[in-house]
Amino acid sequence: MSLAVLALGLIVLVLVVVLGLLVADLRRISADLDYINHRDTNASVTVDSNCGSIRTLAGRINTGLDKTRRLQVAQAEQARQVRQMLTNLTHDIKTPLTVARGYAQLLKEGPTDRDQLDRILNNLESVDHYLHYLMDFNLIQEKKVALDLSRVNLSALVQEELFNVFDALTERSVTVEPGIQAGVEVTTDQTMMRRVVQNLIGNWLKYAQGSAWIELNKEQGRIHLDFGNKTGGKQVDVNRLMERFQTDDQSRTVTRSTGLGLSIVDSLVDSLGGSMTLEAGEGVFLVHLLLEDTPHREG
Repeated sequence: MSLAVLALGLIVLVLVVVLGLLVADLRRISADLDYINHRDTNASVTVDSNCGSIRTLAGRINTGLDKTRRLQVAQAEQARQVRQMLTNLTHDIKTPLTVARGYAQLLKEGPTDRDQLDRILNNLESVDHYLHYLMDFNLIQEKKVALDLSRVNLSALVQEELFNVFDALTERSVTVEPGIQAGVEVTTDQTMMRRVVQNLIGNWLKYAQGSAWIELNKEQGRIHLDFGNKTGGKQVDVNRLMERFQTDDQSRTVTRSTGLGLSIVDSLVDSLGGSMTLEAGEGVFLVHLLLEDTPHREG
């Protein structure tokens, strides 16, 4: 009987020691997390226990901490880029406004000058160009909450936007070859889809040399929409253009691209559940959009 009691006592003692060690490890994990949560540190949770479950718990906590830190770094970089973009846009809007105001004052004080009027119009067009980028950026932020879905005749929408810029394309000596399948419909947010098309047509006005083309067709519930143009032999770095806020135009003139055009298109298309890919080679640049008939968004 005494041996049984002694054995039971030893078992209880071992269990108490093990439980004590587990509690100590949990307290250490809790203390480490408290330290990490109240300081800007890359420290990790540590344990001395040989218990597999405790070590697994600590490892998973550290994996979560590492993932959170990477997200914080990415968000901080994105925030920095947005601040830089807004600073650049503010400067780029202010410059043409100042120039236009100056020429307007000259016209007010003297006889009308056609050249001065042209410069005012050009600078006001630059202001409109940059304001559209700001509007698109704001649109993306708003549509992150909810899409306004409806049935849209994409064929008619694309044809309408092409008609709206026909004169501008003709003035730039850009000939467009449309290959638009009739009656292509899609369930989408019409405002966002229209801005996608407008941005990509606007890309022709900046970069197309001689000719451009558009292809729209629907196969097995998937919509393919391609915008292509000749580049006049200019080499286009596709990988660089896919980086957010980058542009293929390195100049700092008032008519330069802000580097947001394709990034905005990519963000808009992604919000609509589609994808965008770029191709370039032999004096040709192509933007390929793949759209689902009904957007699928993660909740």
